[in-house]
Amino acid sequence: MTYRGGATLAWQSDYSQFYLMDASNAPLAPPEDITPEIAARRYFVMPSGLVIYTNDCLQQLIEVRLFDGAPPLEPKEWRSGQPWQQIETMTAQFPSRAFTVTSPSGTGLLPGGPRFMTDAVDMRVRVQWREDAAASYDTGPRIPDVIRVELWPAS
Repeated sequence: MTYRGGATLAWQSDYSQFYLMDASNAPLAPPEDITPEIAARRYFVMPSGLVIYTNDCLQQLIEVRLFDGAPPLEPKEWRSGQPWQQIETMTAQFPSRAFTVTSPSGTGLLPGGPRFMTDAVDMRVRVQWREDAAASYDTGPRIPDVIRVELWPAS
């Protein structure tokens, strides 16, 4: 397993969700109704990308990490020293072998936005959440929520 690259993005998720969207700018197909099953697993696989749901929409760090094989699972988020609260693994497709991180109000490729290249169309994706359940709107400075997204080829 070799680390291929990535980035940590300071983020604010519109409607408590963000997208890994194929770089072909293909139309997105996120669900209009979030079922109890989707809410429990906190993701939805689209034909060319992925929706990831978050606990809140302020003060987040989105870690995107690409590998050539499955990386070992780290039991704790390194900044806070706290264990991950939820871990989910799925397969997603990126037909152009590239994706960007975007949100419901800004779907589409942004000229200066991050663009990540993948080694395959079919990618395994592990999402890990470490989020603070306390309200964050009026509390002042706090440790940001962290959502780690690790990707590697599915085959």
